[in-house]
Amino acid sequence: MKKFFILLVLLPLLVACQERDELLFIGNSKNWSVELVVSVINGSEKNQLEIRYNGNNLNSIESFDYFVENNRRETTFGAEKVNLDKDGSYRNNALSSNSPSTKLEDTFNITINWNGYSEIFELKKK
Repeated sequence: MKKFFILLVLLPLLVACQERDELLFIGNSKNWSVELVVSVINGSEKNQLEIRYNGNNLNSIESFDYFVENNRRETTFGAEKVNLDKDGSYRNNALSSNSPSTKLEDTFNITINWNGYSEIFELKKK
């Protein structure tokens, strides 16, 4: 019973000691809205990206490409021929790095290409 009590007391302390910071970057264009959440947890950086199509022709988009780059050109990622879900959204939670590089003053640019169209816009920290 004593060991259980000690574990019950120490577990919340261990969880509270975990270093975690999050930055939210958002941006919009004529046809798209994007949210990028950059999380730094214990020295590793993870990016969660959500792209939403706001246009009127959702059914015409078979796939699209995107490319994201920060203003210092130190963080870049993207994908080709990705698909929107039935609600017009795309989510990618699998982007990670062992060495955090995103800074508070950073901004990101995203390029989205679809059906022969292209839009480039900025994601700013919220």
